[in-house]
Amino acid sequence: MRRTLDLDSTCYHIKTICDEKGVTVEFIVGEMNVSKQAVYSWFSGKKMPSIDHLIELADILNASVDELLVTRSYAPEGIC
Repeated sequence: MRRTLDLDSTCYHIKTICDEKGVTVEFIVGEMNVSKQAVYSWFSGKKMPSIDHLIELADILNASVDELLVTRSYAPEGIC
């Protein structure tokens, strides 16, 4: 089995962690110098944060990048 990034679940997971830690969109905007629209697009799953933004989010949330990512397993074609 191999793993791949689950984009929708990752975006939802990041939003959930922010909510649990009380980190608001406005706080992220101020800390990361990004637009509200960008953050809302991450939270809704329309766009995935860039690697650089994932690193910044991890720092803000006191988490590792790996903790922010959600993966799913799959079997490559031709492999039983």
